[in-house]
Amino acid sequence: MVQAQATATKELPVIKKGDAGGSVRLLQNILISQGYLNTDLRTGNFLDYTENAVRSFQKDFSLTSDGIVGAKTWDVLGNVLWS
Repeated sequence: MVQAQATATKELPVIKKGDAGGSVRLLQNILISQGYLNTDLRTGNFLDYTENAVRSFQKDFSLTSDGIVGAKTWDVLGNVLWS
């Protein structure tokens, strides 16, 4: 069985502090599953705590630690989630 992986550039938007919605909630769920974010902080709003979790994740995976979730960060998040 082949598992589909979302391609960040086509299916997932660039998200950053101040954004809200389903993509932010997806991001938060992934960060929670990887231990970067507390479950109490799953709000669907990209606030300081989500930005800090993203920066930590990016740093740990040798990405540019800018707190912005673009194609490269989505790709690594997907790879970590599916591995």
